Amino acid sequence: MHITLHITTGCNMRCDYCYSPPLKRLDMTEEVVHKAIDFASELSPENTGIIFFGGEPLLKKDFIESTINFCKEREAKYGNHYHYKVTTNGLLLDEEFLKYAKSVGLIIGLSIDGIKKAHDTHRKDTVGNGTFDRLEHKIDSLLKYHPYSMAMMTVSPENIKYYTDSVKYLFDKGFKYLVVSLNYAGEWMDSDIKELNKQYKALAKLYKKMILEQKKFYFSPFETKFASHIKGQEAKCYRCALAQRQVSISSDGLIYPCVQFVQDGISNKEYSIGNVWEGFDEKKRAKLYELSQKSREFCEDCALQTRCNNDCSCLNWQTTKKIYTVAPVLCETERILIPIVDKLGDKLYKQHAPMFIQKHYNAVYPIISLLEDIEAGQILY
Repeated sequence: MHITLHITTGCNMRCDYCYSPPLKRLDMTEEVVHKAIDFASELSPENTGIIFFGGEPLLKKDFIESTINFCKEREAKYGNHYHYKVTTNGLLLDEEFLKYAKSVGLIIGLSIDGIKKAHDTHRKDTVGNGTFDRLEHKIDSLLKYHPYSMAMMTVSPENIKYYTDSVKYLFDKGFKYLVVSLNYAGEWMDSDIKELNKQYKALAKLYKKMILEQKKFYFSPFETKFASHIKGQEAKCYRCALAQRQVSISSDGLIYPCVQFVQDGISNKEYSIGNVWEGFDEKKRAKLYELSQKSREFCEDCALQTRCNNDCSCLNWQTTKKIYTVAPVLCETERILIPIVDKLGDKLYKQHAPMFIQKHYNAVYPIISLLEDIEAGQILY
């Protein structure tokens, strides 16, 4: 069993370093996080993931360091194994923290939406100014110390027209891993869907160009669909099972099935499945999982259902407030994406494109790629 803890820290401020509104929940204490780690370590002593979320988690750098120190002590004492990740807007990144993160193996995911026009659409400071100019100069330092850091990009109706330009910008800046999420909760109009179709076709051309140039990169919307086509049901087994392999701990110690359900830690307690002192409420946990497996009636006759994100209960809840009901916009966007990716994959396969074949048909490619980068001096230890 692999348990990933999403540690959410509270924050009662609204400042220039966080895009979130102030929340009523309290800061997470060391007592709570230690109990959370003890709880997860018993379930998964050999492989426990710790992910720090906020608000903006780098407002709590000392908390992150003390939590990792606690995990290191447990590793030495009990032989547990932990890995760490932080998702940040990057405004508080500095060389000292980057060096520290490298020394303890803390993976950094940077929330950045691409070019200035795209990023500044939603990511603004307290007076309404975009934050791109404050963030861009930090990218080189981030990738110097953490060349495999992920760029985590959100695409909304308001910035959809910049999608391809933003992806190209981030790859040109040096990111190798780009994880893109559509803002399904946005107000998508027919014109936005048409623009998304146009952007996916342009992205397919960009992807093909990069593959034929033998460039190494990961672009989540396309890679996952390639995998679902090539591996079929085998690709599905890597998906999160609601309340089973990933859980989120709110600042008051309550356990939730996903970070999407935590919200302010106060108003959404009906989805809590236990607490770090008493463990899981197995009845509630089982009920949520059962609901997540409930048949999506209008999906049953769809040829794409086994490759669609319709089984992401967290996403369903976020958009429809029901973990088994799929948002129409998700259905529509998946119907656009999958045929475009399949057509692209067929072309690359027929061309025997070496990088495409390696990425999607060679199981040991990630290891080979890492060794190549170390040998080339791109990864320094």
